[in-house]
Amino acid sequence: MSHLINIPSPVNLLGMMDRGIKVFVKREDLIHPLFGGNKWRKLKYNLVAFKNGDYKTLVTFGGPFSNHIFATAQICKIYNIKCTGIIRGEYMDPNNPTLNAAKEAGMQLYFVPKSEYKLKENSELINQLISKLERPLVIPEGGANDLASKGVEELMKELDEESHYDYIFVSAGTGMTASGIIQFSNPLTKVMVVNALKNEGLEDSIISFLTDERTNWEVLSTYHFGGFAKASDELIQFHHTFFDKYKIQLDPIYNAKTVYGLLDCIENGTIRDHSKVLFIHTGGLQGITAFEYRSGKNWLPA
Repeated sequence: MSHLINIPSPVNLLGMMDRGIKVFVKREDLIHPLFGGNKWRKLKYNLVAFKNGDYKTLVTFGGPFSNHIFATAQICKIYNIKCTGIIRGEYMDPNNPTLNAAKEAGMQLYFVPKSEYKLKENSELINQLISKLERPLVIPEGGANDLASKGVEELMKELDEESHYDYIFVSAGTGMTASGIIQFSNPLTKVMVVNALKNEGLEDSIISFLTDERTNWEVLSTYHFGGFAKASDELIQFHHTFFDKYKIQLDPIYNAKTVYGLLDCIENGTIRDHSKVLFIHTGGLQGITAFEYRSGKNWLPA
């Protein structure tokens, strides 16, 4: 699969911080301008399964401002795959930038009540919708399945084996990407998972995805700034300052919170002196437009 996919994504030195701590960033956001980051990682091997199987329609799930829905639609357009999105909630905002972009990319959208959406493939209504599609391959919400884990494993294999990191920081929503990073990390590396969505069940989700017991990880649940799609004026100003200094965009849903948490952990002494720290930039930049639409605030510096 090519189509200008930038793999392996580069690892760059972000900077030398206080107490001799070096911070690096793996630029997963540079994989592709429309769907860079963990969305591509989680979908890549699902697309391979689609191409190798007897499928005609790719089906997945998401909320009305889902990065996964947006990314899936864009990827399917590039690879000429018929796709369907099952969207949580029955109300369609005609100005919703995420869903409008998905529709313009060719994704067929079905809106279902939240009660049915919660049941996913156990919903009779949703099963009826799927049964009417031509030879469907169903991918879970967020792309969270075993094939997604294979994509995250590939990410970890790209890291230079000689460049040991003492800490890896990564954001988490469902926990699928974080669990893959934990699973394939060096046991001597501490994986710091930033709970960006205020997900109370995140630790249990990560454990459910792991295939063996791992103890080299921790969930940080104090950097969510209110939860999904919430970003305070403090976080917005933090992003403006960060972007001015490093010229790297971060999204407001996941990665800005993760970098904020990383720098706070350096400041408060959680990170040991002279450590090497890797921040995995999981992309999600398409969510900036949706955030600005919903909040009425400017995420990007003027």
